[in-house]
Amino acid sequence: MNPSKASKPVFLTIFAVAILTLFLPGHGLEVARVQVGDEAFRVELATSAAEQRRGLMHREQLPPGTGMLFVYQRPQPVSFWNKDVRFPIDILYFDANSALIRTDTHVPPCPYRDCPRYRTADPVKYVLELPAGTTERLKLKPGDRLQFL
Repeated sequence: MNPSKASKPVFLTIFAVAILTLFLPGHGLEVARVQVGDEAFRVELATSAAEQRRGLMHREQLPPGTGMLFVYQRPQPVSFWNKDVRFPIDILYFDANSALIRTDTHVPPCPYRDCPRYRTADPVKYVLELPAGTTERLKLKPGDRLQFL
C-alpha cells in the first residue's frame, strides 16, 4: 500500500476529531463534578488566566446541572463581569476552606463594553458560576460547602 494514501485517512480522522472537540460541550476544558447544597454539578474548570478571562463568553446557554468553576492558585480578591455571556447566572464565591462566603444572583447578560463588575473584598479560592436561580432553589447560604466528588 502506498504510505501517502494510508496517512490521508488518519490525518482526516485526527482533523475531524479536533474540529468536533471545538463544538462539543466542555469547550476543551477539564471537567469535574462538585456538589453544593444537595445537588451535584458537572463543571468545566477554568484554571489558567486565559480560561478565566474567557469564562462563559459567547455561549448560548448553561444547561441545568452544569457550571463553570474558577480555581485560583492562592486565595485572592476577584472581580467578575458578565460581558458577552448570553444568559443570566448566579456567581458563588468560596474561601480556601471551600465555604461559601457570598453570592451574586441573577447576574444579567451584558452585551456592552462597560458592564457592571461583581467584586469581592475578601480573598476567594473558588468561584462557581451556575444557571440563574440555582442559589435560591437550593437555599444556599454563607457557610455552605463546595465539595469535590
